[in-house]
Amino acid sequence: MASSQLLQRHKSLASPARSPQAHAALLRPVVSRHAPFTAATWNNAPATRISDRLWGRRAELSRLVLVRAEQLDDGRTPGHPYPWEEDFDLLSDKVKEVTDELTKDLRGCNIWLIGMMGSGKSTVGKMLSNTLKYAFFDTDSVIELAHDKKPVSQIFAEEGQEYFRNCESQIIKELSPYRNLVIATGGGAVLRPENWGYMHLGIVCWLNGDVDLLARRVVRDGLEKRPLLAAASAADGGGAEGGGALGVARDKLAALQEQRRRYYENADVVVTLEGYGKDAEAGAPTAAVMYRLLSAINEKVQAKKREQAQRMNFTIEGAEQLKNMRTMESPAAAAAAAAAAQGEGEGPAPTA
Repeated sequence: MASSQLLQRHKSLASPARSPQAHAALLRPVVSRHAPFTAATWNNAPATRISDRLWGRRAELSRLVLVRAEQLDDGRTPGHPYPWEEDFDLLSDKVKEVTDELTKDLRGCNIWLIGMMGSGKSTVGKMLSNTLKYAFFDTDSVIELAHDKKPVSQIFAEEGQEYFRNCESQIIKELSPYRNLVIATGGGAVLRPENWGYMHLGIVCWLNGDVDLLARRVVRDGLEKRPLLAAASAADGGGAEGGGALGVARDKLAALQEQRRRYYENADVVVTLEGYGKDAEAGAPTAAVMYRLLSAINEKVQAKKREQAQRMNFTIEGAEQLKNMRTMESPAAAAAAAAAAQGEGEGPAPTA
């Protein structure tokens, strides 16, 4: 099936529009926001004696519940540089705020996500598309659908990497003319200059993660799903100097990132995946990465808007004299007209 047909199918199955409040609500976890409570020991306070008189033997089943909010541990990290990343209610409000400002100036511009495998391009891209009311495409998934849902690893094995990259470039080419899209690309899509020509029609965003973080993620998902890592693991025998699968993934990802870094640096926006506090090992939560991405895109768009406004803010020196200026006749044209008039006045020479 051609990728353009897949695009039409995707558009026909688009979900109904949601309000900005509904999109912000997607970030709120379904948990109770009430403060936890602790049960205090029984005492002989006056309130207890009153309870005895009123309820008799039922008072033996009651307990005094005290809420000491100042002593509660809410799970947040003290000194967190971005405290809203651990408070989803606050984070959702900030997402709505930046989204309301961004959508006025984004004007349907496509957003392309690039980065290494394990950087979460697909996961972040889906959440971003829901928030912006955009359609989402993953180039790997489109290629799989076009090949009867064969996994990427099988396409690599049967057709080779060059064939896969050609398919990827074709998908990028066909998606680029459309608007209101979030597109997650493969990690190696940045290696071809023609892909950049299409992606730079929109905003290119690099999800930049540390090699150790990326290695932990891809090992958790399984190396067999990553053709380049699976080949490296088979060649190494799973050893990697005693590090096992994690060592193989770390070594291969470090080499790939070093090779691709100069291409990734051509992105319009760079967003770090670094986590803080309790998220230091797993990386920043998806919603937090999306907010960082929205903020970075908004800063880029607003900077471009200010630049365009600055270009239009110019003055013409001596403009106050324009309304007093008259059209001056060209001296050369005046001389030519005088010569022509003199020639007409003399007329033809008389004959004898």
